[in-house]
Amino acid sequence: MSPIISVRAAAPGDLKAIVAMCDALNAHSGLPTGRLDPRRFRGALFGRRAFVFADIAEAMEAGDPRPSPAGYALSHDSFTTDHGERGMYLIDIYVEPAWRRAGVGRRLMAAVAARARRRGATHLWWASMPRNYQARRFYAALGASDEPLHSHAVFGRAFERLAAAGARRQKP
Repeated sequence: MSPIISVRAAAPGDLKAIVAMCDALNAHSGLPTGRLDPRRFRGALFGRRAFVFADIAEAMEAGDPRPSPAGYALSHDSFTTDHGERGMYLIDIYVEPAWRRAGVGRRLMAAVAARARRRGATHLWWASMPRNYQARRFYAALGASDEPLHSHAVFGRAFERLAAAGARRQKP
């Protein structure tokens, strides 16, 4: 019998489960865990000035008393100048190992795409680790193109220096 899978917009009560899955994704990717501040994350997702969308997948087998978290997706609005169109950037998608290959990832991606379309977007965009071949095969099965890009990020002290330099230049 197939599992029952549902996807919904996350609620504040889902925060603990999403933080745990974020750490699991980081561990899977070989990145440090435990750095996500739940209070700040709650503000990004559910605060007065929230700017991140969260979807949570829940799954259960027949006979289970209630569904368990099976995965999550985080996204935010974006824009592309090469097409001049609104889009949505998929920050994270993660499926718990017990629920992989059960349709959870496809349902999460479909939920993000549906939200993007409701918000006027024409595309989804995301990045994946080059060595995550399983994810890249999944994305290709969805019809995604594999673009040769390099991602860049500035964090910590380097970010603070750059922001301070920009703030100094903006003062008259």
